[in-house]
Amino acid sequence: MKTTGGIARTVGVLGHELRNPLAAALTGAALLRELVDADDPRRRIADGVAHELQRMSALIDSYLDFARCGQAKKEPVQLAVVLAASASRRQGVTVDGALDAEVLGDRALLERAFDNLIDNAFAAGAHAVRIDARIEGATLRISVEDDGPGVPPELRARIFDLGYSRHGSTGLGLGFVAEVLRAHRGAIVCENGSCGARVVLRMPLHTACAEA
Repeated sequence: MKTTGGIARTVGVLGHELRNPLAAALTGAALLRELVDADDPRRRIADGVAHELQRMSALIDSYLDFARCGQAKKEPVQLAVVLAASASRRQGVTVDGALDAEVLGDRALLERAFDNLIDNAFAAGAHAVRIDARIEGATLRISVEDDGPGVPPELRARIFDLGYSRHGSTGLGLGFVAEVLRAHRGAIVCENGSCGARVVLRMPLHTACAEA
């Protein structure tokens, strides 16, 4: 699960820079929750803020570990939990297939990778994204397909390059996804979908990792 890519170093630097202000925000969110009664309608908002800040903190910890040792965690991760979390943050995302599958890796990094794929699809002009998981032998195949304009054949390999962007962004999103897949002994490719773009991810199943 080792990687030496520049993206790991980049997110490591960002993680260090964000850690202190995030800690202050977490403290402020905790104090805010104490000031709001449990039956106050605003408590739900405060709880939501605290939850998202905690999620960011876990992601930054994963980033820093990723940058420091070039490896992703090796923990059992339930696919259904990861995909449900990413899908819940955007409207128009459906999830189907072998959701009871498990992989060995870092949940926070995988969740962020799917967030990036979904965000990229909508940024490219898609209105809907469908995620489908299938087990192929000892491999988990996950396709992320959208109804957007698609990706020209000559660009399908380049979109995973560090710094490359078709929409004026930083160009880190899809490059980070590819780096995460490599760290999980997986691979990612972009294909022509039925009506838009289709990104296919392949990772070894948890049982396959254990046997190896």
